[in-house]
Amino acid sequence: MPSPVLSARAARALPVALLCACGTVPIRVPVMRPAEINMVAYQSVAVGDMRGGRGTTVMGDSLEEALLGTNRFQVLDRQHMNSIMRELSLSASDLADPSKAARLGKVMTAGALIYGDVDEQYREVPSEDRIKNKDGTLVVLYKLRGELRTRATFKIVDVATGRLIIAKTYEERRDDTNTGYGRRPEPIDRDALERSARRGVLDRFIRAIVPHQEYMTASFQKDSDIPQLEGGIGWAERGEWKKAQGTFSQAIADGQKNPKIKSEQLAKAYWNLGLAYEYAGEYESATGTVQKAYELSNDKDMLRELDNIKRLQDEAKRVSEQTAAPGVGGVQ
Repeated sequence: MPSPVLSARAARALPVALLCACGTVPIRVPVMRPAEINMVAYQSVAVGDMRGGRGTTVMGDSLEEALLGTNRFQVLDRQHMNSIMRELSLSASDLADPSKAARLGKVMTAGALIYGDVDEQYREVPSEDRIKNKDGTLVVLYKLRGELRTRATFKIVDVATGRLIIAKTYEERRDDTNTGYGRRPEPIDRDALERSARRGVLDRFIRAIVPHQEYMTASFQKDSDIPQLEGGIGWAERGEWKKAQGTFSQAIADGQKNPKIKSEQLAKAYWNLGLAYEYAGEYESATGTVQKAYELSNDKDMLRELDNIKRLQDEAKRVSEQTAAPGVGGVQ
């Protein structure tokens, strides 16, 4: 005969088990985001001077490397580019004049020129704290905080017309603190802060001109009475959307035949199938399926997902437009 204590514990644990059998499963899903600026007409670009103080040469080199890394542009060699500008007696400031910028376009194979300004500011802030030990003696805790700000403006000019396509400014801040217990702290690694801030600035600029991948969280639902949902979620976690769709569709078919499955439970299968359509890029099917899930459950979160489907559909169209012409990596 089972112990009353064990039976009571089992009874208390039962709601927890049921709770774990249902609920949501968040999955990180990759999606393509469109660039802010459609650069499809400019498959060939050149990197001009980045004006300013410390870090301008490194920023220019890093920009060239980042553009090559996108595999979307042919990049004109910077030394060749600078040679052309010297021959034409042009400076970076002259490019603000469309007529002068167009002169460059007549002898340059690149469709667009990227140049700009860089400003980096760095400061160190020392401080001291006196700490009392258990024996009553005082020890000084020395601190050294390094603070860096990198601000860069990138300009893109159509070299055929001299028209300014875009001017974007980005700012990144980095900081680090070293401490010394009873001694002076180690120096701040300023170079590391500069590299990190420049990389952050460049990443933001590249995302403005090239479609890029981001991750979203999709909340799939499970239910102990519909075991196929777990299997479909497993395929979704692997990005196997067709297999996930097949499993969720089967869950719907089986659930419709089972009188014990309530409409709210069946809505979960429709919801999961809608998400599987959505992140497979089948937006029309996703819309109809999520609408069906809402009709069965009256869950307003499901209704709000329709806005996300529409946004992803619009963004997918923009990405398609921005990748219509294949890019080629390399330096001319």
